[in-house]
Amino acid sequence: MYKILYVIPVIVILIYFGAVFTLTPFGNDSSTTEIKDIEKLTGTPADNYEPHERAQHCGSSDTKSNQYIQEFEIPTPCTQPLSIITDPEGNIWFAQTNTGNLAMFDPESETFTEYPNEQWALNSASMIWGITYTEDNEIWFTDDKNGAIWKFSIPEKTYYQFEIPSNGNKAFPQKIEYHNGNFMINDFTGNQVILLNHEKLDEGKLAYSSITVPEGFFTSQTSVDSEENIWFVMWKYQKEAILVKTNSNTQETEQFTLPNSIYAPNGVSVDPLDNIWIADTAGDSFYRFTPSNKIVTEFVTSDPPIWTYGNSSGLIKTPITRPYWNTFDSDGNMWFNQQTANRLAVFNPDIESLVEYDIPSRNPDWSDCGDLSDCGLAQSFDFTFQGEQVWFTEWVENNIGVLDTTVPLPILISIDSDEIEIKQGEQKEFFVTITPNSNKNSEVKLFGNTNSETITVSPKSGITLISDEPVKIPVTITASDDAHEGYYKILIGTQFSDVAISSYATIKVG
Repeated sequence: MYKILYVIPVIVILIYFGAVFTLTPFGNDSSTTEIKDIEKLTGTPADNYEPHERAQHCGSSDTKSNQYIQEFEIPTPCTQPLSIITDPEGNIWFAQTNTGNLAMFDPESETFTEYPNEQWALNSASMIWGITYTEDNEIWFTDDKNGAIWKFSIPEKTYYQFEIPSNGNKAFPQKIEYHNGNFMINDFTGNQVILLNHEKLDEGKLAYSSITVPEGFFTSQTSVDSEENIWFVMWKYQKEAILVKTNSNTQETEQFTLPNSIYAPNGVSVDPLDNIWIADTAGDSFYRFTPSNKIVTEFVTSDPPIWTYGNSSGLIKTPITRPYWNTFDSDGNMWFNQQTANRLAVFNPDIESLVEYDIPSRNPDWSDCGDLSDCGLAQSFDFTFQGEQVWFTEWVENNIGVLDTTVPLPILISIDSDEIEIKQGEQKEFFVTITPNSNKNSEVKLFGNTNSETITVSPKSGITLISDEPVKIPVTITASDDAHEGYYKILIGTQFSDVAISSYATIKVG
């Protein structure tokens, strides 16, 4: 069992601050008003919300686990953990948006240690989206409300605040990346990406440069390729998205217009081959930009399970998964969170497979659950790697969790054809091979998903029983008469109780 080693001080009043476009609870007013009934105070950060709002923001149930994921409840109520990072000793560090504190979790002893931030303004909260560790044993994190970044010295157990230089507007520092002695921070609404020198900050001095973008554009997280090019997207919600490449040595800049299907590209990361991967928070897809030929390829995720959105009212006609942040692990796999599918997902770009792990905790106040039990969202955003484990936070469940990637999947899915050619108005059949990972019987029902209304995917209907031998299952694809010529990625997969397993097929229409 875990135990708390330090109890954070009491905070009484808080104004709730949500993230752009994404953190609105279903059918609720998310603003928090001053608590007037002193008898309902608890002496914990939960007092920052009125009693009827606490389940929504502070956690609706005890921790849960499944065969892949184990959760740990933060002993102090309602801390609202967000960004998370690991240190070389194997400790897990995370920032608490409802307290301004950092906390550490020791996986060996399963103990939490919370470090009070005495400089944090009373009754204040901030969405601390970004966090990183530096080699001099420091944790750095962003603070959007105060337009600042913070340093926490692990040996000294002390905090230091640094104001972000603004570009005319109030700074909104979001994600923070550490590269070659500099912090790269996207100023989300401040029309810039800023680079801060780490060594100078430790000396109490400010040395920085910035990449400015036009007024009215948001900025995505940043990533660096092998040639020291900084990549990010400047975008206007549902209007325009432009991929920006700036060489950190020569300052030369290039811009590439992205497809108009990309509405809110928050996540950006570079793979080992210097391809750029973009997560679209306003949809179901992530995208690959190949610099050598300037081609953009879209990959759709599987649909969110009904238990994540509920749809009791019937108003949700097209539920989406909302891929948010993405990053690559040491094996070259891309991980990303699916905010409204309550999942952590991993994509293997070599074999184009997708595995989507269901997060056990679900808060019903963020979905249209109605009478549906075990329904909702934990609002899991940030994640970090520690060996073969993936650690993550649950913002509205007051938990952190760990995903064990060594637990075998029940099956593997592969597409028999590297590329399937089809003409407009044509129908074609191909086969998917299901390979079991054990002798245990499994029931498999395939689904198909596509990013185009002119391409229809129809796997064999009904359930296929899988035992100890590979099984081939037919899939029919149809291209309508008005399907555009070109390449498409379609997703074929199946949903188990705790995980969805899928693979992509390449379709050439023409």
